[in-house]
Amino acid sequence: MRVDIVNETEGAPNARNFPPAANWLDLRENPRAIEAIEPVRRHPPLRTFLAALNAAESPFISGSVRVQRDTPAGVAAGEACEFASEVCVALTEEPHRSRQESYTNLATQLKELLERDAPSALHAILRISPCKFREPGESGFCLDIRLLAGGDSATQAEMRWGLGLARLQQALLFSARTLRTKT
Repeated sequence: MRVDIVNETEGAPNARNFPPAANWLDLRENPRAIEAIEPVRRHPPLRTFLAALNAAESPFISGSVRVQRDTPAGVAAGEACEFASEVCVALTEEPHRSRQESYTNLATQLKELLERDAPSALHAILRISPCKFREPGESGFCLDIRLLAGGDSATQAEMRWGLGLARLQQALLFSARTLRTKT
């Protein structure tokens, strides 16, 4: 898997709001609300990913999610179809929630884990951005995770994406343990 880290913390004009929308569903407080997220109903790997990320024992919370299918961008040479998702996450625990260094370390560790023995048809973009948390109204950071998978068909691209998302989930939860030990 190819992994790119984009750090938008330097010179960012405005911090974005996290969670981004007034109609955001807090999956930590209400795990059953996951059924109201339309892409989750259509893509079971996304349901599993979001449930794990927002579990009570997880140090993450998701802010937004979107899915894009069958864009002919060609993730890898010769790939005809693409399937992609983007999930915005933030750390829930202080002091990590408001420390840029925590997000930089997280992205670096994710890159190292994801680049090991992964198919070239997968590409992850990890974007660190400043944000303003709606509750309790403090500044911090968030991580946009875009996962793209290519394939010869839309079905193959989506299948590869699902496998890549499972690998991403494992890497995130493994990295979270490392963060907790550095508190």
